[in-house]
Formats: sequence, C-alpha cells, structure tokens
Amino acid sequence: MIIVGGATATGKSTLAIELAKRIGGELISADSMQIYRGMDIGTAKEKNVAVNQLLIDVVEPNEPFTVVDFKERATEAIKDIRSRGKVPIIVGGTGLYMDSLLYKMEYGGGKDNPELKAQLQSELEEKGAEYMHARLKELDPVSAEKYHYNNMVRVLRALFVVLNTGKPISSQSAEFAPVEPVTMFITKRERSVLRERISLRIEQMFNEGLEEEVKALLDKGYDFELQSMQGIGYKEWKGYFKGEMTLDEVKEQIDINTRQYAKRQDTWFNNRYKDIARFVDMDSNDIQKIVDDLVKEHKSILK
Repeated sequence: MIIVGGATATGKSTLAIELAKRIGGELISADSMQIYRGMDIGTAKEKNVAVNQLLIDVVEPNEPFTVVDFKERATEAIKDIRSRGKVPIIVGGTGLYMDSLLYKMEYGGGKDNPELKAQLQSELEEKGAEYMHARLKELDPVSAEKYHYNNMVRVLRALFVVLNTGKPISSQSAEFAPVEPVTMFITKRERSVLRERISLRIEQMFNEGLEEEVKALLDKGYDFELQSMQGIGYKEWKGYFKGEMTLDEVKEQIDINTRQYAKRQDTWFNNRYKDIARFVDMDSNDIQKIVDDLVKEHKSILK
C-alpha cells in the first residue's frame, strides 16, 4: 500500500499525481470534504488530472458519510485498481480515514441500521448540531469531550454506536500494526512557506468563484447546519450571507481556520505515523527529483 499524506497546502496531491504517473498508479482520495459533490473550489479538488481519481464526488452535501463508509468504498477501490494491474495510492489529509485502512479497528457499530441513521440525520436537520452534541454528552460523555459539535460526522457516528449497541464508541479498540506492508510519505513545508501557500490558495479560491459556489449550495437548500457546510471554506460564509461580515472578514477567517487546521494535521501526522512514514521536504522545487527518490524507496521496500 502507498499512502501520501500531509497537512493542507503542503503539495501532497501534486506529489501523489506525479508518483502515480511514474509507477502506473491510480489515486484514492482520503479527504473527508472532497467526497461531496458540488463542493469543488472550497475543497481544492484537482480535476482533469492525468491519472484516475476515486472517492471524489461520491455523496451529496446532505448525505451522511462516515469513516466506516470510507473504509468499505476504499477497500473496494483498492481491489479494483489492483485487479487491473495498477497501483493504488491513497492521498489526503484525513488521518482517521488513513487509520481505517492501516489498522484493524473495531468501530463497535453492530449491525447496519439504516432507520437509525436516517433518524439521526433527521434530528440533526431539525434541531441542529449543538442539540446532537448535547445528546451525545448524556449518552457518551467521553466521546462528547473528544468531538466538538462542529465535527458532526464523528458526533453522529458516536451517537449511532451507543444507540445501536448500548456501548459507547469510546470503548472501541484498535491494533496499531499495519495490516499490510506500507510505503507512507508525509509531505512537509517550512511554516512560513506553508502560511504563504495557504494565503495564496485562499486568494485563488476567491478568484475562482468560491462565493458563487457557496451561494449555489444555499440555493439548493443546503444550510450551514450540515456537516458538509461545517468544513473550512464554507462555514465562514454564514455571517456574510446574514449581512454580518464583509468579504475581507470571511477571507481572513478562512485563512486563520486553515492555518489552525494545518497545524492540527501536522501534529497528527508527526505523532501518529512517525514510526512508519518517510517525511518529505517539499520546499525543494525539483518535484521530479523528489519522485525519483520516492520510487527508489518504494521499490527497495517491495524487495
């Protein structure tokens, strides 16, 4: 298995694409926001690239999607890619998605219960994220402490588990040994460089029509209570469309939130995968030289 991870704006997608072209690979997105259709600019999707990409645009913004759903779809995608003689390359910044493929994890969800899933989603749409988080606090205070109400994917998952099985998800167990040999590359940038790249990316998003994209989602009936609309690049627009914020204030808030998120991602990758990953300095402008080195390393591991 090849995994390319890293914080936002570190260049992981560019690296994964070049690596895929070199070794005959196809990409599987491990990004909890790029799964949503119609949310392209704010999630920095790279479309029309030279390699095939899977698990992008798989659900509507109002559809629930959990790490369990990701694991099921990604596992099938890996089998499909390998059956065609290609190399699957998982790429993204959602560490929990990567964990689901790397390790044996018990999600404790019990049998599938679509009625309960639909009920929870209906409650979320009717009563909002804070109500759902308060409900989780009553049933599983450990998970409620861990998951902010903005992280509604995990809040709903934790509620589903405790209601479906009678046992909190906080008691789930995991075996932290990779399920198969893995070549893992984590992209890194010097902090000042990363801040500049984030600011340039946000400027580009605004130039490409991020405001119009958000308005189109609202026009379709999607609101800011949805988990998809809680993502960075979207949730910051709530005040603007209520007439309470300027465009410059929205842009500044997206910049702040993105930098904070990148820092959290960096901490996760540094601590979680330090024993199995190769950390790649992306500040070198010679991307082909970087790819040459990674291909050699991957081949040496295969031997």
